[in-house]
Amino acid sequence: MIVMKFGGTSVGNAARIEGVASLIISRLKEKPVVVVSAVTKVTDLLVQAGQEALHGESYQKTVEKIKTLHQEILSSLKIEIPEAESFYGKLLDTCAEIAQKKELSARSEDLIVSFGERFSCRILAEVIRKKGTPAKAFDAWDVGFVTTDDFTQAKLLPAAEKEVKRKITGLDVVPVITGFIGKTSIGEITTLGRGGSDLSASLIGAAIDAKAIEIWTDVPGIMTADPRLIPTARSLPSVTFQEAAELSVFGAKVLHPKTIEPAMKKNIPVLVKNTFEPTHPGTVILAEAKEASGIKAVTVKKKITSINIYSTGMLEAPGFLSRVFGILQNHGMSVDVVATSEVNISLTLDNTENLEAARKELALFSEISVQTDRAIVCLVGEELKFTPGIAGRVFGLLGKAGINIEMISQGASQINLTFVVGSADAKKAVEILHAEFFERGRKSM
Repeated sequence: MIVMKFGGTSVGNAARIEGVASLIISRLKEKPVVVVSAVTKVTDLLVQAGQEALHGESYQKTVEKIKTLHQEILSSLKIEIPEAESFYGKLLDTCAEIAQKKELSARSEDLIVSFGERFSCRILAEVIRKKGTPAKAFDAWDVGFVTTDDFTQAKLLPAAEKEVKRKITGLDVVPVITGFIGKTSIGEITTLGRGGSDLSASLIGAAIDAKAIEIWTDVPGIMTADPRLIPTARSLPSVTFQEAAELSVFGAKVLHPKTIEPAMKKNIPVLVKNTFEPTHPGTVILAEAKEASGIKAVTVKKKITSINIYSTGMLEAPGFLSRVFGILQNHGMSVDVVATSEVNISLTLDNTENLEAARKELALFSEISVQTDRAIVCLVGEELKFTPGIAGRVFGLLGKAGINIEMISQGASQINLTFVVGSADAKKAVEILHAEFFERGRKSM
């Protein structure tokens, strides 16, 4: 069996859904299990409807937009979804309740956004059936996908894995399953976090011991850089699980950061493929490298805040770092990059919702300075830590270009070199490094 996950752009209109259905049918010998995201833009509209209800605005117009978008697809495909009207009714009822209470709970938010995947999986399954292949739409909980009650960030219960395998492997139709969503043991709808359809596919693939997990998107695999920044970026034939995880954390938007873990535990290859160019080999993610070590890609993560914490109390003080990170944890703040000296800690955050409260606590025993509008640039590749000359080459090039480096991290991982620059310099830094390592040919390193 294989898992084929299709993102929102892959099912963005009637023609694309027709193409995806044909692609699935062409792989019937491999027993595909299909996982699907909401139609592109629908999740954003659902979130908008919830916010409008909360703030007393006209959410009905947004729900009507969602209805029209789906109806145009259904009309073009000449199919019907029997559950459609009940879905719209439940969506409107939920929004009305939010407007009345003036409260949008995480539970209600998950219920609202769940309708995107519930629509798309039914549309795709119906098109596959219309083409003569037995298929059935499943809400994820109908195939055993039971989660924790951590609304907006739920996790699959460990005990659910066996049930997922039992239910899916016993099917005699092509299952088209909702990504992104699940249910608690008492029947409340949850989501796995934005981008969680990739994670759904990986969890299902691991549960059924799939031969491969395929992530079908709108780019031809994992690229040497973001093609929106670097038009000459090219796809990578293969990367390791560790490289893919680093890339996803530091700005590569192909995969959800948590997607790799379930596949890695079961050593299942993950393929990133282009729905609109299905014959392109894409990128395969494996446990061990197939290619020579060296720089594989350069990524950038913008809208970062950096904090410098200065305290002479750090000197020979056990537990100082634990105290700092404990405060950040208590305020729901995660750290991307960290560098330390005898009396300084520099670190970066991408979630600054509770920054002021955390800063006040840290200021009780440290001097704090905060810089906003920063960017993390990251070079990723096997054995970078042990490759002589890489750091000198990188920072020499950036120094000549007048780009100031504010923080450097190398050594925590063997496969990345990470540094922080001002957001205004980020694109230029990526252009320089991509030109050096990928466009002028690889030099001896």
